[in-house]
Amino acid sequence: MRPWNSIILVSLLENLFRSLLIAITVSLVCSAWSKPLTLGGRTAYFDCGTNTWLCCVPPQQFGEDLTVRLAVDSTLHWSDITIDGIALDSDSLVTFTEVAGDRSYFLAAVDTLSGDTLHHKICFTYLPILHLQGEFNDDYRVTHVDVSLPDSATATSMFAKVKHRGATTNLPERHKRNYHIKFLDTDSQKMDRKFFGLRNDNSWILDAGQIDMLRIRNRVITELWLDMCPKPYYADKEPKALLGVRGDFVELYLNDRYNGIYALTEAMDRKQLKLVKTKTDSAGMNTFHGMLWKAKTTDGITRMNKWYEYNNNSDTWGGIEVKYPDPDEVMPTDYSTLSNAIRFVADSSHAYFVNHVDEYFDLPVVMDYWILINAVLAVDNGAKNIYWAVYDENVDKKLTLAAWDLDCTVGQNWINAPPHNDAFVGPTRSLAGFNDLLLRLYEHNPDSFCIKAVERYRLLRNDLLSADSIYNRFKNRINWLKRCGAVAREIERWTNDSDLSGNELDFDAELAYIRNWLDIRLDYLDKGRFSPYVRGDVNRDGMIDIVDINHIINRMLHSDDYPVWYEDLVRDYVTDIADLNAIINIMLQKE
Repeated sequence: MRPWNSIILVSLLENLFRSLLIAITVSLVCSAWSKPLTLGGRTAYFDCGTNTWLCCVPPQQFGEDLTVRLAVDSTLHWSDITIDGIALDSDSLVTFTEVAGDRSYFLAAVDTLSGDTLHHKICFTYLPILHLQGEFNDDYRVTHVDVSLPDSATATSMFAKVKHRGATTNLPERHKRNYHIKFLDTDSQKMDRKFFGLRNDNSWILDAGQIDMLRIRNRVITELWLDMCPKPYYADKEPKALLGVRGDFVELYLNDRYNGIYALTEAMDRKQLKLVKTKTDSAGMNTFHGMLWKAKTTDGITRMNKWYEYNNNSDTWGGIEVKYPDPDEVMPTDYSTLSNAIRFVADSSHAYFVNHVDEYFDLPVVMDYWILINAVLAVDNGAKNIYWAVYDENVDKKLTLAAWDLDCTVGQNWINAPPHNDAFVGPTRSLAGFNDLLLRLYEHNPDSFCIKAVERYRLLRNDLLSADSIYNRFKNRINWLKRCGAVAREIERWTNDSDLSGNELDFDAELAYIRNWLDIRLDYLDKGRFSPYVRGDVNRDGMIDIVDINHIINRMLHSDDYPVWYEDLVRDYVTDIADLNAIINIMLQKE
């Protein structure tokens, strides 16, 4: 057995070597980076696919003339420069008239090395531009990051660890990838950055909207969720806790290639949810407090219809992945709180579930999540793409949830062959694929959960869940992206790509589709799953008649499942003659 001081020395040497390797990589990446063309000090970024330079300016500059000094670095080896036919020096004032997103300015120059005449374009945007320079794969690699913001006269250069992120979006044949960025300082230590006035942190996500025919569904519906969801059960202790991530849109370059519109967002983590940190004592023993897990894939554990033993020495349990404490830093972990909740859902009797579910789950948050995923037909969010969190398991073991990856919503499927498959994402499809927590809440109606959900839904329909309100979220975002030219650039870069099953990007057509889809969907829910409850109306058609009697008889003859709450009129969790008699009595007005 090695003495402890030897183990510590080896660990220190390993960390020193790792830091030295990162520092060398940072130095190499830095030395390879230059800013060959600037306009008034603002970096212009070159897209080698279209021979276009893109420069970020303030939004108020659009519609106005822009006079700036054009500076060309000697590394370009240019001479005889003209813009729109006007001859310039390599360091001249130039006026770009009436800057607009749909306006290009034509640059010509002679390459003194080859003698060729170059024909380029210059365009402007008011979206932030991120340029990543490096190699990218499934592991973190040190990368040079250049950030150009509309309210800053010069770009900011920094370093970061960057990797691909996602599951199906990260398959080998996919092209417009998602990225996870962790910023570093010059000493290769993590460095916090603030974007869009949001949180100051080193960890950020670049969301590609890879399969989305409008590119913005995830961002728009997440913002809807943040606007409608209640605060978690521990809000009195942490009023700033958020059950979703915030962000905004940028334009991304990868190694001098334009890569399109991305949402730069916060990461979903302990910091976002304001969970209590794990405590480690002087002996290295961990005391767990806040815990965070992600339902990553659909299986019996994430559906909560099965339970089996977990292994605290693994960072996964079925389709669950540990997110906090970070398993790379704290292992073994602790699944006990989540396990007890899932076992409760999977194995408890009907009566026990009804009487105790509020001890295990943050029901006001769960209720709004139930409403949201039904309203927008979130076909990929009933059991997976949910973060489950406990604030401090030593104080209260109740779980709350945070929403994630809301891209397969409002008529969008995870494949686009065809792009709007009515059989799967049509506006009159009844959402299925729930975990058993949501199913049992709907079937058993504990503490009038479903009746309260209808009341909550109908209140939200007056504002946040009106068809006009949701549609305007999409329309306003797209109009903003159009005005700076980002929509046209996105179409040029990605239309007909295999990520989209070869379909053409048409943002106007997609907006029209969403407008129609929302009108039909919300009317369908108004008259169906969220229609006001009338006792005895078991087929939910607004009347109590012979059809309801037939419905109960069919349930008695053809179904072994326990009834949903509006069919079980005597609340004994079976469909039988007692429920039939109850309907007849209601019809005869005997009760």
